[in-house]
Amino acid sequence: MLLGVDTGGTFTDFVVCDGDRVHFHKELSTPQDPSIAILRGIDTLCRNKHGNDLHLVHGSTVATNAILERKGVKTLLVTNHGMQDLLRIGRQTRRELYNLCPPLPEAWTRPEDCFGLHGRVDASGTLVEDIQIANLAELHHKASGYQAVAVCTLFSFLNPAQEQAAAEALKGLDVFTSLSHQVLAEYREFERASTTFLNAYVGPLVQRYLQRLADGLHAHSLFVMHSTGGVMDIAEAGKHAVRMVLSGPAGGLVAAGEVGRQLGRDTLISFDMGGTSTDVALLTGAARITVEGQIAGMPVAVPMLDIHTIGAGGGSIAWRDAAGLLRVGPESAGADPGPACYGRGGVRATVSDANVVLGRIPESAMLAGNMTIHIDRAQQALETLGRSFALGAEEMAAGVLRVAEENMAAALRVVSVQRGFDPADFALLCFGGGGGLHACALAEALGVHEVIIPVGSGAFSAMGMLSGKRQCDLSQSRHLLPEDPQSMAEAETIFAELEKQAASRMPGLDLQFSRSADVRYAGQGFHLTLPWQAEGAVLAENFVAAHLQAYGHVLGRGLEIMTLRVSAFADTRTLALPPLAMAESDIQPSGCSAVYGAGDVPHFRRAALLHGHRIDGPALLLEDTATVWLPEHWRLEVSLHGHLLLHRVMA
Repeated sequence: MLLGVDTGGTFTDFVVCDGDRVHFHKELSTPQDPSIAILRGIDTLCRNKHGNDLHLVHGSTVATNAILERKGVKTLLVTNHGMQDLLRIGRQTRRELYNLCPPLPEAWTRPEDCFGLHGRVDASGTLVEDIQIANLAELHHKASGYQAVAVCTLFSFLNPAQEQAAAEALKGLDVFTSLSHQVLAEYREFERASTTFLNAYVGPLVQRYLQRLADGLHAHSLFVMHSTGGVMDIAEAGKHAVRMVLSGPAGGLVAAGEVGRQLGRDTLISFDMGGTSTDVALLTGAARITVEGQIAGMPVAVPMLDIHTIGAGGGSIAWRDAAGLLRVGPESAGADPGPACYGRGGVRATVSDANVVLGRIPESAMLAGNMTIHIDRAQQALETLGRSFALGAEEMAAGVLRVAEENMAAALRVVSVQRGFDPADFALLCFGGGGGLHACALAEALGVHEVIIPVGSGAFSAMGMLSGKRQCDLSQSRHLLPEDPQSMAEAETIFAELEKQAASRMPGLDLQFSRSADVRYAGQGFHLTLPWQAEGAVLAENFVAAHLQAYGHVLGRGLEIMTLRVSAFADTRTLALPPLAMAESDIQPSGCSAVYGAGDVPHFRRAALLHGHRIDGPALLLEDTATVWLPEHWRLEVSLHGHLLLHRVMA
């Protein structure tokens, strides 16, 4: 039995495939211990069903939340002597460029939590000063007071001998050790140090959590999705916890790619609206990968899917700022107490409350399939907020949705318009518990002509967990020149070594390899990552085209290859959606209710829809994990596999 689990800030989503049947489920998350909600949901879904033959893939927020909430373990940072302030100094970039007195960046380490090694490797990888035995003994004594140690020395990606000596000195201590040449064998010491530090900072927490989950599940196999959309076993996840910072959102993007292939759409903008945040991304055949991610202001330079996140979800709180303007988010009501309509003690108006007051989430919807909607409490929350604007509850709710939708449209423009793409050339694929409620409004704002609401949209990211491949990503920085045959030959040698390392990490699997390279103009500070071409002239030509697409210009300079990358992957069992039967008659409403500005609107149960069914708006489509609002002048059609295809109908 295949089971995908995605832990979010408000809900934990489940999808289970037992033979040919697919079931979706939601549970309120338990942020104090995410495993509680997971085990509760599994008990509900899988009771007496092949408990000893469970293949589970999990998207976890444990690493992300520990970093965001600054709740990692006590960590010692080990660098070269004189470089102990590396994380405190960082880069010269400032959030407020013209502020003469900018706030100091957050200090992740105290001076007493840093240790300097007396040794040095130069820029060619040559050892110019060895570490003294007394210095290593001092490190051993210092590290005994910590739970984790992050080691990052200069040019370790060329010569890791000093980091290996430090790791040897730490043997015998009960500490989690993170070495930068194993976490990220790339140049830029600040980014390498920050990534290595965060890996050590959350590593012990992730290891304990995954072991606790494995012990409670007794699963046949347990895997974790990492930030590039692949999956890894729990041992690998424990060693490389920093690769899990986009574990949950990655599942949605993987599933979006599968739906795109199923429908023959290779240009998609994904829109994932959950209870706490909204994740958006652009797909042009395949999801984009970046190595320039950040979390809590710290660079995370491991490969990850290029996902843009904002604090706008169903639980986002609406409030009046000091200038008297309406704001929505980023603060969220979360799972506890949650929006007022949950009836769990929340009193502040949220986006979900606004949808309830306007009738877009009807009383018959049942939140997450089993939670009663408290319309009176949502009404009271919007009335309280509305008094400060001299508006009634419904007018206030409409204002909340307009502001929230503009925030979300702005995020969609970041991944499309700001990167040189016209949204009109893409289909908007909306999912998450709130995605279907705002899909049509966002499409109109962006000029998008088609909206796709996939099967199981409310728990769609969990479905993506079951589409991820066993995957390992490795990299090696080396300065090479595309026009130099010797450099290109050296690149082939490095690729072969990286593929050998990947095979050792995933033994017994039939692996396929994908090669890419970070290329830049000579002297540039940043790069573009391109699929590898063994012919230097072809690689150069592709770079010029990519640079023109990204920046609108090209330069008359030579090119440099800075980092070589290998992605190794093996196909695993994935979730296949069965085709629907063909509709032989029109679908009949299951009920109706009033929606603000639209009058009485019919309800349709999504489970009753068949291939070929058509519905004209206004209408509401109800399922256990989500609700879809189909406004006037929009038409819905059901695809062969049950995806909803929405198009604007011109009056």
